Amino acid sequence: MHPLIRIGHFHFPSFPYKKKGYESCFTEEETEVAKVKSGSSFFQECRCDEPDPKGKHLKWFDINDQEIVTLGPGTKSNIYTEWLDGAFGLYISNVTKSISGEYKCVTIYNGQQYTRTFNVEAYDPPYFVNTAETQYVVNGKDELVICEARGETDPFISWHKNEDGFIEISDDEKYEVISSRGLVIKNVTKEDSGVYKCTASDLETGEGIDRDIKVVVTYMPVINGLIATPQATVVVGGSLTIECAANGMPHPNYLWRKISVLDPADVNVTWHEIANSIVFDSVVADDKGVYECTAFNEGGNATKLISIDVLIPPEIIEFNNVTVIEGQTAEITCRATGRPRPKIIMSFQGEVDDDIKGVSWNELNANDNETVFQVTLSQSLMINQGFYFCIASNDADVTNETMYMSVLHKPYFETLSETLWAWVGKTVNLSCEHKANPSSQIAWRFQGNDVSTTEQVEINKILAEKVKNNPGQFLPLVIDQPVFYGNYECSARNEYGMNTKTITLREGFAPPAIRNVTTVETTPTSATFAIIGPAEVNGPEVIGFTAEYDESNNYDITDIHINRTWSIHRPYKVDKLKPNTTYYIKFAAVNDVGAGQWSETLEFITLETLVPDRPEWATEFEMLLATSDSQRLSWKVPESNGDPIDYYAIRYCSILDHSLDVQGESCKEEIAETNEIELTDLQYNTTYRLELLAHNSQGNSSVSQLLLYVPDGDLSPVLSAGAIIALSVLAVFICLLLLDLLLFVWRKQGIIANCCYKKKNKRKEDTLRSRDKKGLLNNGESSSGDSLRHNSGHKEYEYDKKTGVITGKHSAV
Repeated sequence: MHPLIRIGHFHFPSFPYKKKGYESCFTEEETEVAKVKSGSSFFQECRCDEPDPKGKHLKWFDINDQEIVTLGPGTKSNIYTEWLDGAFGLYISNVTKSISGEYKCVTIYNGQQYTRTFNVEAYDPPYFVNTAETQYVVNGKDELVICEARGETDPFISWHKNEDGFIEISDDEKYEVISSRGLVIKNVTKEDSGVYKCTASDLETGEGIDRDIKVVVTYMPVINGLIATPQATVVVGGSLTIECAANGMPHPNYLWRKISVLDPADVNVTWHEIANSIVFDSVVADDKGVYECTAFNEGGNATKLISIDVLIPPEIIEFNNVTVIEGQTAEITCRATGRPRPKIIMSFQGEVDDDIKGVSWNELNANDNETVFQVTLSQSLMINQGFYFCIASNDADVTNETMYMSVLHKPYFETLSETLWAWVGKTVNLSCEHKANPSSQIAWRFQGNDVSTTEQVEINKILAEKVKNNPGQFLPLVIDQPVFYGNYECSARNEYGMNTKTITLREGFAPPAIRNVTTVETTPTSATFAIIGPAEVNGPEVIGFTAEYDESNNYDITDIHINRTWSIHRPYKVDKLKPNTTYYIKFAAVNDVGAGQWSETLEFITLETLVPDRPEWATEFEMLLATSDSQRLSWKVPESNGDPIDYYAIRYCSILDHSLDVQGESCKEEIAETNEIELTDLQYNTTYRLELLAHNSQGNSSVSQLLLYVPDGDLSPVLSAGAIIALSVLAVFICLLLLDLLLFVWRKQGIIANCCYKKKNKRKEDTLRSRDKKGLLNNGESSSGDSLRHNSGHKEYEYDKKTGVITGKHSAV
């Protein structure tokens, strides 16, 4: 009999597979196929109700034809057999492909062996690969939502979209289902976002799985700009932030790099990233360059560049002192670095002679960051010695350095000959002042006039001794005898040469008599003279004139007369004379030696007493502007001409603006005893003509006039300066008082709080003066009220700016 073969699919995901038992012992060969999901359990009974007379004979064999034993107590096995209710069952706890195969139940009936074969095949259920639960698609593009599944056979894929319930998706203008890859969404829009269900089914086994995929529509990043703060040009040491301003969905991430020919691993990263920015805490020179920001998300990426320029302040790296010998070539070099390349200006502290030749300069650009400025002097001169300044500047800063050029040269005198005047008793300073580099040795030699050799040798010894005691360039010499007059020679020598100066020391005399004196002007109390000095002076020049004068009736009685000394080029005037009086006066010229011979005595007569000279207004303007309806006026006290002024008269009248005619009825007169007066009750928008005269017993002086304009309205300040200061102090005091009150209310602090919380029985402090037992606060004031009298003595002096002579007036001899 042919064996019977049965094939079945068994899928018990949650309980063991169990095959029905047989009513009696089987007498035919049978084969069955059982497909079981990997990881599931399998159970099969083998029953024999009509046993062989010799008994039941049932056995189970595994895929290796090894008998499967019955599981005993305390033992575990993945495959075992067990008798239950007369049936002999096969148990497989965990079906895998490695133990798939033929399992056989064998029985013997009537001496014949029969076998039932169960072909157990394990199969894998469908599963997803490369299928993320959240996937991103780019707006505006055709995008694939990936859903891939594997199984015993290629699973069947179907799609649904959750729109108030899942709706199946089929191929149309919007979607295309690619069974092996996923779902294509055409021309993605914002509305395509949502949850899609992907289902994978094994049509043979009936197994199926599904997965919800969240589809997010993304927007590729767009970089709106790279923003450098404070700006894209920054100075070394400053801070810098570069922000990458980008939009995208989802929000993009950022990647920064510096564009460089170097390997990225060799680029020195001096910044740190914060969100969408990079920050340089302290910029260095190498940070100059181009930086790239890449903004990226699931939708793509965008890139933008920014150029950063780093400025380096100028630095002068070479500007050294120079020493050169006169006549040789000198080169002054100023070398400066910086970014951008600095500009250099060189200057000299001293006098610059435009006629100097042989000066050239050259500017070299050593590289992009270095400038060299050279000045060449083909023939160095003494006047080239001094300080030189190098100024380097660029867009970052300005710096400067100083160097000194020293020119080594022989001694030079400003003048090679000089004449000095001297006289017995005078100390003269013989000047050997010169310039030399390095300093020189000085030697003096005397050559007298009509002086014996012995005297010359003696004087030269004196000079040598003085040089030891006075090593400087000046030699003091006391003239105590005529032999010191003559020629003095100063020699200065250093390693670069020698030079000589000759000083002629001559005997000086006081000036001879003056040539001529004339009376220029006389008044009742003064006289002015014109003096012509001596034609030649055998000595120092004339520096002034002196005079001796007195009334004629006293001139011959005593030798003590009034004298007066003037420096030259001053008005030769004597004053405080008596009116209508005869005076004798004589003059002498004055130089450094002394006063010369007196001139012949000159007689002059002062005028009789007259009316005062015209008083002059204190202002130089012809019109004054009043600041209110009252105005204080003053004038210079005029010469009284021998008769004291007893009062001043002022007359002021309003006038018409155009014609300047006086309105007679408006005239007023005022009398003043001093040289000032205050006019009150002036009319606004009115012009006044003021007339001023001085009066003495001889009559009135001539009239001085002045215009006074009183504008419309009061031009005086609304508040005086003192009032403004007082109001300011008051405002500050009120503010402090309010602040103190606030502290009192809020914190119980401040001056007011201290006053309020003092102890009631605290003794009041004594005043400062009540404790001043020794009178230290009296400032030295006496109780008698006596005060020092002012020294009313009168002294007059005149100073000549040209000669420096200070002369006294009215000194007695």
